[in-house]
Amino acid sequence: MDTKNLLLIVFYIVLASLPVFSQNGYVVKNFEMAVAGTSTLHDWESEVTKVSADASLDISGAQLEGINSLKVTVAAKGIVSSKGRIMDNKTYEALKADKFPSITFRLDKATVNGSAVQATGKLTIAGKTQTVSLNATSKVDSAGNITFSGSKAIKMTDYGMDPPTALMGTVKTGDEVTIKYELTLKPSGENTGTH
Repeated sequence: MDTKNLLLIVFYIVLASLPVFSQNGYVVKNFEMAVAGTSTLHDWESEVTKVSADASLDISGAQLEGINSLKVTVAAKGIVSSKGRIMDNKTYEALKADKFPSITFRLDKATVNGSAVQATGKLTIAGKTQTVSLNATSKVDSAGNITFSGSKAIKMTDYGMDPPTALMGTVKTGDEVTIKYELTLKPSGENTGTH
């Protein structure tokens, strides 16, 4: 065997032993997302019905290795309460949804440790942007889809929002709300999934 062939064999052995990373664009496959809070009358929860996302992820086998970029967009008027249209209109008014129709999260940096993800990014609500930190759990399935799940508490007043009131101000919502999410992303280029 000549030296050239030997070098090629060594090269292929070394190449085969390296971890295989898949860096792909990802979009929403499906999701469950809700915003929950309190009021002087009862606790409440609104469902998020419209979400889009664009991400660049590094995945090796069934393990998330890194997040290069991530942007999640929620339609403000896609937030729907089980309490009906009056509650929805109060929510849209607080979100200034006519002027700012989208709520966005744009990743700045992320640290991945096994299935745990620590992320920092810019959250924009009602036209005001704040830097937030998130802790999420990730899971990659056999089809290469990845699910992020977690929750984040925020204060409406941090985003220049007035917590909604009802019944001439006698019912007031609490300032703090919790965003709960389970967001599944799939490699872009596949047929779009539905909620």
